[in-house]
Amino acid sequence: MQAQKIDIEESAPDTTSDDAPLKGRILCVDDEAQILMSLKRVFRRSGHKVHTANSAAEGLAYLADNEVDVVISDMRMPEMDGHQFLAEVAGKWPHTVRMLLTGYSDMESTIGAINNGSIFRYITKPWDDTDLLMCVERGLENKFLRDERDRLESLTRHQNDELQTLNQSLEAKVKARTLELEKSRQVIESAYDDSIAVFARIIDLREGDAQGRSGHVVEQADAVAKNLGLDDTQRKDLQYAAQLHNIGKIGLPDDLIMTPYEKMEPDQKTLYQQHCTNGEALLMALGPLSKAASIIRSHHEQVGGGGYPDKLSGEDIPIEARILFVVSEYDDLRSGALLGTPMDSAAAIRYLNSNAGRRYDEKVVNEFVLINKDLEESQSVRKELILSIDNVEAGMILAEDVYLRENVLMLRAGQVLTATFIAKYKALKDESQDSRLLKIVTS
Repeated sequence: MQAQKIDIEESAPDTTSDDAPLKGRILCVDDEAQILMSLKRVFRRSGHKVHTANSAAEGLAYLADNEVDVVISDMRMPEMDGHQFLAEVAGKWPHTVRMLLTGYSDMESTIGAINNGSIFRYITKPWDDTDLLMCVERGLENKFLRDERDRLESLTRHQNDELQTLNQSLEAKVKARTLELEKSRQVIESAYDDSIAVFARIIDLREGDAQGRSGHVVEQADAVAKNLGLDDTQRKDLQYAAQLHNIGKIGLPDDLIMTPYEKMEPDQKTLYQQHCTNGEALLMALGPLSKAASIIRSHHEQVGGGGYPDKLSGEDIPIEARILFVVSEYDDLRSGALLGTPMDSAAAIRYLNSNAGRRYDEKVVNEFVLINKDLEESQSVRKELILSIDNVEAGMILAEDVYLRENVLMLRAGQVLTATFIAKYKALKDESQDSRLLKIVTS
């Protein structure tokens, strides 16, 4: 039988907003034209670029000349089955997300594909369009985060190569260049932290939180961790987790996110509780966030064993997760996201105390109560002043985050203004009709 010609279908250009589903380049491989047409329809409606091939050989030929984000292959195909095809794709294009369409009768081969690492997900026939699109969305998120990690690692390797070259120069030049590289490394670390802060801001906006409450969660969680004696590494992982603890909610429906947890129906709670494992899955591909991902998974576990997703109890729950649970639920109590009715600080503290030892770690609650009191007293005496950029001076301390645009963080609250930053900010002022006011801590 003569092979059919590869069918290539391009969707409209990607014009999605920041919180819209990711768009990717998808290659679908199947020897059944009807299956390919069905897949094409699903992905075209969602704005993806879709390519189809009716055999493994044609799929490999296309991959040799084109960039593809996701490959979806049927298991049963003549000449080369889906398992073999995706294994070859994994060897030649390891960064491509690989998914397998399979029937229940093919589970033994599917397990083999999973075990040898050639697939990211398997999808059973007949598939559910929503589940299929969600699998592709998660695969794209995984790939794009991994690509960003590789880019940063490549940049670091490049700088290390430069350092080796400079080691052959004079001692004075080596010392000067080493200092420059150290500054670059600090800039990269700062950029990494700032990127996470932007992600946290996006998550806040996704939940309808224009005030950015995640910043308070980070501040309070770190204060509790410090007083409980956690080391610097633990505190850094907790800070990352506190900023991103709601990242798994991004894929949840709007109405579910806006529903207080205790007002949800049982099936809604089941879906909502998946945000812990979803958050872990999104971050586990990033090495520096692997521990934060584990904290996020466990930050709704209860010391009495009534939490989710793993029903852990007591000391089996990581201390960082126990801290994050107390601090984040205090925030949810204040906002009404937990019980439906917002509480003042005193009522929220009473709720924490009444559930200490059963829902929350008692020592964490006790420390948080002290920390919360200290923070409130500190904030009550701190004075702030709003100044034009023309009147600020180097050495002043920012009282709130500064954004270039809605989600582009320039400088975080608490940081000291430098002459360089002030000059850049003044230049931005000249290009905008914006008044460019900054809130400064004066005492």
